[in-house]
Amino acid sequence: MTLVLSAGSRVMFTGDSITDCHRRDTDNPLGYGYPLLVAGQWGRRQPHRAPVWANTGISGDTLAGLGRRWQDDVLAARPDVVLARESGARLVAADGMFAELAAGNNPEHWLFDGVHPTPAGHQALAEAWLRQVDL
Repeated sequence: MTLVLSAGSRVMFTGDSITDCHRRDTDNPLGYGYPLLVAGQWGRRQPHRAPVWANTGISGDTLAGLGRRWQDDVLAARPDVVLARESGARLVAADGMFAELAAGNNPEHWLFDGVHPTPAGHQALAEAWLRQVDL
């Protein structure tokens, strides 16, 4: 089953530096990584079904930190879509995806330091995310 996004649906990205992507250091509230790529590809393919995109990723955050800010930073925004297994949402299994990609190529092509995605890695995350929704 895929997710269906309608015009005005509120979509929340949250997490650590992989999601943050310097969003707080720029005038782009989505940052420069996969959330921006998802929003851009969606906008190109579905200009008449534009959701409202948000990003509350924080560089250096941990699962415990995310848990502490979950209510204020995520649920208070009343998102229609947030990828969180505990909420019954679909999960983009990035670790398995990157392991599979790295097996066929130099791992640094996807994760420049073994953790943070390169531009190609962010593109792979965006494509994996978009496979979860009805385009």
